[in-house]
Amino acid sequence: MNMTELAPAGLTSEVAVAAIGNRYDLVLVGARRMRELGRGDLPKIALKQRHSPAVTALLEIEAGLVTRDYLFKETEVAPRRRNKSY
Repeated sequence: MNMTELAPAGLTSEVAVAAIGNRYDLVLVGARRMRELGRGDLPKIALKQRHSPAVTALLEIEAGLVTRDYLFKETEVAPRRRNKSY
């Protein structure tokens, strides 16, 4: 079955867990990729319909396009800093 043919409601993270190694790292990698997609990065996988960043990130992980190496990737955007003027 092709990964792009899966319905979002039918997604399970078991394939993604197997691709990354464990659930904790899956959450970290998925969250980082979701933030990138939310900022406007293009998906690395061809999709027939538009999905949320969470579903797109999981599909990319399951397809092997996003790997555990994302944990060690340098961030290209400086983290936001809170304004401490209360």
